Amino acid sequence: MSQVLTTPPAVGAPGPWKFPESVTTRTAVGTPVHVFDRPGQYVATVRVTIAMPLIAEPRELEGVATIMSRTLDEGTELHSANEFAAALERHGAAYGVDVSSDALHVEISVPVSHLEPAVQLLAEAITRPAFNQADVGRHVTIRLGEINQERANAGYRAREAFAAHLFGPSTRRSRPTAGTPDTIRPLTNVQVADFYRNNIGPERAEILFAGDATGVDVAGIIDSAFGSWTSSAGPALESQEPIYLPGNRVVLVDRPGSVQSQLLIGCAGPDRRDPAWGSAAVANHVVGGTITSRVDTVLREEKGYTYGTRTSFAAPRKGGTFSLGGAVRTEVTGAAIGDALRILRAARDGLTEQEVQEAKDSLIRTAPLRYEQADSVAQQVGSNIANGVPVDFADTYLAQIAATTAADATEAYRRYVGTDGLLVVVVGEAKDVRPQLAGLDLGDLIELG
Repeated sequence: MSQVLTTPPAVGAPGPWKFPESVTTRTAVGTPVHVFDRPGQYVATVRVTIAMPLIAEPRELEGVATIMSRTLDEGTELHSANEFAAALERHGAAYGVDVSSDALHVEISVPVSHLEPAVQLLAEAITRPAFNQADVGRHVTIRLGEINQERANAGYRAREAFAAHLFGPSTRRSRPTAGTPDTIRPLTNVQVADFYRNNIGPERAEILFAGDATGVDVAGIIDSAFGSWTSSAGPALESQEPIYLPGNRVVLVDRPGSVQSQLLIGCAGPDRRDPAWGSAAVANHVVGGTITSRVDTVLREEKGYTYGTRTSFAAPRKGGTFSLGGAVRTEVTGAAIGDALRILRAARDGLTEQEVQEAKDSLIRTAPLRYEQADSVAQQVGSNIANGVPVDFADTYLAQIAATTAADATEAYRRYVGTDGLLVVVVGEAKDVRPQLAGLDLGDLIELG
């Protein structure tokens, strides 16, 4: 039997791609509603993003926003917690909530055929929560237990120490988003309800829909659910400009029994207000954003110190960070940090045209896949709103990337990484790690138990 061999057709260059466009209306009380029609996406996501900077929390009650968010669906004026959960289940709906440093996000994902009753439930949780004493008390207990678990996690301990030593103590981001035992323990339903009344209202909110809107009056459904929402909450406070602590320094967090050291190395970075945000993303991709990056090539492939490390530029509404994170074997901790620092500092000398072009291709050509699902569209737009940029900021970001040259990427990286020093956080077995840190020339060693 003979086999006919054929030459596969040539693969052409991908066509241009834009972030999905929205149609924007308003509810009867003025809340913006952004509808992203995604044909074929029969499971829709409705996301409500509410401006809620955490500086609004009383200092002695930090974490109240988290407890409030978790108890929105724990009983409402119309349904008990069990009744509310059963109603969600009847409609095949998934409910979720998230608190960032700048906003509260509450969303529901549901088959479009059940959109109207599901949106009514979402509105009920947001606009008519009960905040029963028993439910709030239970979530306070749960949160205290979570903190104990987090304290046992090396990654969490590294992030906690990194924030505490990168930001000045007056900056809210220097402390855990969800509070500490001392600030969570005193919370009652009275304080949670007070925080809700003072901070949650329609003039702070924007509502997003992403899914197949064929034949569905999405704006009408959302207006029916949210159009009579009233609140005494005034305008949101403006998010805080962070205060960074400059200079090289190293923090060692003792974690007895660790066979690995969790590393987090970083400094201040840009936020989305900086026109170089896209160029910084390109630089990050080259230096440590993928498995083929400079950092992973050395630490993982050549030296075998780690299963993998990653770098990132990340930012809320104001003030960003650059960080390199990963775990390495205890016995090579000092060597791994030394190599990582050398790579990060060497990148200031320049990124190549080939590296930058490959990074641009990866970031731009994977965008359609990143936003293929309705929920990813809604979540990205919610993030854009919380971060104070337009709903279509993804297009601006991709245009910034496309325009980036090797010189642009190098300049964006050089402007931030290493300019005012680097903070090195190590979580591991202190008695084994401490001697390895002596030759790093990073100033005084700060040790934490």
